[in-house]
Amino acid sequence: MQLPKYGPAWAGALMGTSIASTLSGLHGFRLCQIAFALCAAVLLAVFTVGARHEPPRQQNMAAWGMYTMGLLSCGSAWTALTANDGFQLASWWIGAPLSALVCLWQLWAFWKRPSLYGKPAFPWGLALVTPMVAATSGGQLSDEHGALYHYVGVVCFWLTLTTAIPLFAYCFWSFMRHRYHPSGAAAGTAWIPLGVVGQSTAASTVLFDAHLYGIVMFVIGVPCSLFAMYCFYQAVVAISPYGPGWWGATFPVGTLCLGAWYQGWSQLSFALLILLLVHWSICAVRFGAWQLQRL
Repeated sequence: MQLPKYGPAWAGALMGTSIASTLSGLHGFRLCQIAFALCAAVLLAVFTVGARHEPPRQQNMAAWGMYTMGLLSCGSAWTALTANDGFQLASWWIGAPLSALVCLWQLWAFWKRPSLYGKPAFPWGLALVTPMVAATSGGQLSDEHGALYHYVGVVCFWLTLTTAIPLFAYCFWSFMRHRYHPSGAAAGTAWIPLGVVGQSTAASTVLFDAHLYGIVMFVIGVPCSLFAMYCFYQAVVAISPYGPGWWGATFPVGTLCLGAWYQGWSQLSFALLILLLVHWSICAVRFGAWQLQRL
């Protein structure tokens, strides 16, 4: 197994592992928090080294969006573990500008080179969601480190809200119109729109103390969750072909867990943490089986 060849396209694993660490800590599972944080640090190193095989291009902004979200999430996870803001500060100063860059680069590609893209697919929105993770992190840092983080967080919040939600709505409309859905190795990507639901709920609470927003988003998220469960669990039961898209079933569930936590819905947050751990385990076991098949 040549790990350095795993680049940003696999960063969904980093995202899911990092947020699993943070949420395990919030719910009092210290050993899980430590284990996931250590795993996330290794994955960040592996994907950073592997990035030389996948340099930024217009057609792979989704991968670099995942890498950026993974970097931000890993920094937050280590700050949650150690109570040292340095990890989150470092990841934010790298990740926040990069999140805006990948988002705007993706929007530019949509406008200038639409031929790069085929049927609408949820991974189109990964780069657009990235600033929302920076928004949450900025809101968390603003209390101790000044208003700059808050203001940048607000800009990042609106950048994602005004671009990602219309795009995901268009994808859902296209799925219904043409009667297809994410399947096979891409089945996990059906969870991606839930990342906006959960992450924007967390960000809106941290930045604006807007709890009503979270209620509305979670209501909207119910049918989206049912759709994602149908797509993903169908692929799991059928032992569908494996790919990095499977990890799309982890981070969005984690953001829902985080959003529920900030809303004060501790029981729902705990249930979503269990779901996250189940999805993480499924993806990890499937990765192991896939590696054995390649030997």
